[in-house]
Amino acid sequence: MSDSPARPEVAAPAAPAGHAEGRPWGRAVFFAVLLAVLVGYTVMAFQMDRITGGGRIGPGFFPQIIGSLGVLIAAGALVNSLRPGEAAVEDAGFEEDEAGEGDLGRHPLALIVTIALSGVLLLTLNSLGAIISSALFTIGLLSFLNRGRWVANILVAVLVPIAMYLLFQTALNAGLPSGLLPRF
Repeated sequence: MSDSPARPEVAAPAAPAGHAEGRPWGRAVFFAVLLAVLVGYTVMAFQMDRITGGGRIGPGFFPQIIGSLGVLIAAGALVNSLRPGEAAVEDAGFEEDEAGEGDLGRHPLALIVTIALSGVLLLTLNSLGAIISSALFTIGLLSFLNRGRWVANILVAVLVPIAMYLLFQTALNAGLPSGLLPRF
């Protein structure tokens, strides 16, 4: 005889109307349509040049990467949505009334500062150049969001533009606005 108390068996919730064997057909249809759209996007992306004749990245470089990853993710989500019983386990015990409402307005000042600094970045990108503009954007935003940590903020504000330069200008040969630094 066992010393542990008997636990009552918990039955899986019954499948709601419109579901067969706990499969959420609405999710499967959504992921199937999304997959079809992403496959079309990826086919169009692969019809564009990945590299231009001058050795720079072409118009299809990033769309090919985004499309391929999107197809993989959507296909995985579609397969997961078709597994029997996954929806019943996932949705068990969740009622729509329990969800509550989202708190969408907690940081309006941070949002306004980020939008304003993004506008300044956009306006100064060609005149100051990508390196200086992104450094000013980063230090401005971090001084607002990460107050009092000046060493870390300056370090990030210097390293991010250098990494951006190395990635886009050197590795991808994409070309960045030079602005005040003509050698960059």
